Amino acid sequence: MHLSLRLVSLALCIAPLASAGNTSTPLVQACTGYSFPRVACMYRYASKMPLDFYRKASTDMSSVDTYTSTEVSGDDSFQQVGKATFLVWDQQRGSEILGSDPVYDIMFTVSTGGHEAPVYVPDTNEVWFSELGRGELHQKVISLDGDSPTLSTILTDPPMYAPSGARYRNGKIYFSVGGGNSTLEGGPYHPGIYSVDPKTRKSTIEVNNYFGWYFNQANDMDIDQHGRIWFSDPFLARNFGTSTFAPQVQASVYRYDPATGEVKIVDDTLHCPNGVAFSPDYKTLYLTDTDAGVTMIDPKVPLSEVPSLQYNSTNRRTVYAFDVSEDGSYLKNRRPIHTAKDFVPDGLKVASNGYVITGAGHGVDILDPTGTPVVSIQTNFTAVNTVFGGKNLDELWIVGHGAVARAKLNLTGPALQ
Repeated sequence: MHLSLRLVSLALCIAPLASAGNTSTPLVQACTGYSFPRVACMYRYASKMPLDFYRKASTDMSSVDTYTSTEVSGDDSFQQVGKATFLVWDQQRGSEILGSDPVYDIMFTVSTGGHEAPVYVPDTNEVWFSELGRGELHQKVISLDGDSPTLSTILTDPPMYAPSGARYRNGKIYFSVGGGNSTLEGGPYHPGIYSVDPKTRKSTIEVNNYFGWYFNQANDMDIDQHGRIWFSDPFLARNFGTSTFAPQVQASVYRYDPATGEVKIVDDTLHCPNGVAFSPDYKTLYLTDTDAGVTMIDPKVPLSEVPSLQYNSTNRRTVYAFDVSEDGSYLKNRRPIHTAKDFVPDGLKVASNGYVITGAGHGVDILDPTGTPVVSIQTNFTAVNTVFGGKNLDELWIVGHGAVARAKLNLTGPALQ
């Protein structure tokens, strides 16, 4: 072969290797029709970065890393990630979700402690949520009547201690309540499922034990088309300090049938089951495993020696999908569909079009039913859980540590029963 032809052939072979780390196209770009960088489109999911990129793996709750902390010195556009309110991973579907004029506002400043169990009550046009401080028995209520929302604090009768999940059905709010304490005023308190009449604020215990054992922490929940309540029961309350009782049963997911009183285990494969939400057709149940944010505890360890919540990014922080059996009695075909890009996927909700919404670190991720991220809403506080509210179910309320926010997108919640 002629020498010049050999050199050309060699160059063709080497060229792809030499450019393997090159990302000449900016990773972060303007999205057509939106202001930049408030709305930023991620080129090909930013899955190929310059070779000198670096993101620290966190092993400490006090310094949990975020996607925005990734160092990408070879692409200046990545600095715009931290300035964006909306990150768009799929421009076509992302535009459908955002609509023509997406809105995100901080509505209230609250304590930096955890806030959970957001639920919309159509009877009173209110959003309820809880405060998860040690010994905290009050609920927060946002009234959506009037020109602007207002926030108040209420106490149910009798009080509930540390609800983490909630759903509305047929005129009642159902809470998965995680607090356990035998000495707290008004107690004793045990984890379980409670119902509340939102008008009288009277609470009723629905279920509080599994064959005589305490639940660890009834965390999140959803209700199927037959009124059966599916709820997660991890060990988080012991770490968080809202339960003084040592664990008695393994972390699991249960189904409670109000018609018969039966409590049935439906999954014990997740290390730290947390978020729970059904698809609109009730054929799929989504669950999150937040093992990355919990420390397993020997039940014999005294309460005074129980470690606080820890974080390890190498542990599970995954959204799973399960098929629900035809008779609704068990789960099958578990598959992981998404690992959170920040912290852990906590509370879950599903929009009327089937998109899955999870609070995860400093933001909310909107996934398609297969787990592919489409849009992320970036927050300046830890977003824990969400709920669709408003008379048209078109307001996405976000609660967490330090703030309550509201987003208005081209998404709605499923019809309430």
